[in-house]
Amino acid sequence: MSPEPLPLARSSSDPTAEAAFKDWVRRIVKGAAELQAFEAGQIDAVMDSATGSAILLPEAQAALQGSSRLVLSALEALPGEVCVLDAVGTVVMTNKAWRAFGAARAGAGLSVREGGNFFAACRDAAAPERVHAAAVAAALREVLAGERKLFRRGYVCHPAGARCAFTFTITGIAEAGTVHALVTRENISESKRARAARSSGRAKRSRIAAVAQAGTPNLLLAALPAKEYQRLLAGLQPVALTYGEVLYEPGEQMRHVYFPIDCLVSLLTVVEGHRALEVGLVGREGMLGSRLALGITTSSVRALVQGTGMAVRMKSTRFLQEFRCSPALQRALFRFTDALMLQVTQTAACNRFHMVEARLARWLLMTRERLLSSEFHLTQGFLADMLGVRRAGVTVAASALQRRKLMRYRRGTITILDQQGLELAACSCYRRVQVMGLKAPT
Repeated sequence: MSPEPLPLARSSSDPTAEAAFKDWVRRIVKGAAELQAFEAGQIDAVMDSATGSAILLPEAQAALQGSSRLVLSALEALPGEVCVLDAVGTVVMTNKAWRAFGAARAGAGLSVREGGNFFAACRDAAAPERVHAAAVAAALREVLAGERKLFRRGYVCHPAGARCAFTFTITGIAEAGTVHALVTRENISESKRARAARSSGRAKRSRIAAVAQAGTPNLLLAALPAKEYQRLLAGLQPVALTYGEVLYEPGEQMRHVYFPIDCLVSLLTVVEGHRALEVGLVGREGMLGSRLALGITTSSVRALVQGTGMAVRMKSTRFLQEFRCSPALQRALFRFTDALMLQVTQTAACNRFHMVEARLARWLLMTRERLLSSEFHLTQGFLADMLGVRRAGVTVAASALQRRKLMRYRRGTITILDQQGLELAACSCYRRVQVMGLKAPT
């Protein structure tokens, strides 16, 4: 039987305690070869045959503790905002940047402190953040359950009335059969401001070239005479819009107008401060902020980026100047506004009279014709909000379309498999709101 272990810290720097510990180890080491390796300092641990456990020697313990301190110091020094969650969502570790963000913004943006619960913070998020917070909480559950390895989403909050946009990334970490989560937060607003500061001295010609290289032209802009389009280029700026980013909130000043290129933006009407229902979609056929043409400077809807991609934008004051002196821009904008009003009214009737399966097919077709891909990311919970139905209804409708091999839904990614079949499954509303000139990708 192995002797009882000594009641002392094996990593103690006390020479007497260290000598006593080594004598104790010699008594439990079995075999001449192992004892010789121990005396020569060639092994880091020995096995206690009585308990079946490995015992680290003092030098190995010191090295392990030093390595842990190095990892923690590196995490603390990272410029990015990082926190670590346990299997039930409790914050077990944060770094300096994470704590500084929360302190500067009074806890907005899910700035949970150590010991707090991330799910509780998502549930108690302020009204403007609830859509984003609910999506983050749903993804975190999937990551901690081992159903998803990585999640990335845009997030917007308004601490002290100032708009702050950033991106959440959640990564699963498996350790001894338990999944933890590493959460990082990238401040998009500050990155954009830094980029703007670096590029403020560039010549007007460089900005025009950047817009020209942004990709496939927006159809509203492409409909303008070449001379007027060239004049508009001087006031346009290319921007990357991220899934989940909010461009406008109801009652908020519209400081910019946006012309999508390969992104997609949902127009949502907000009820009771947090519940939302989609009333329209805008992609490369039009613009966001057309209400300015009516002399109204605030938004009536929430404009939420549904598909990540590029757009070009212009300051509202500059756009109004161009609009007043350009009959061609006026005609193009009025045509788009008329088409958007038709889409809004048709969507309202569709939500009232048509079956969920046909409405889902219609919505997928409208999404696909505005994006340059037959595959896009979308959660069933978010789609339920878009269609104004319960999530269970979306699940049944999506399953029916999958059985007919018209689409595939897997872990938040929808893939259109049969364009013509989906058109036959859609209600007649799709043909009434289909945008001429938008060809779905093949």
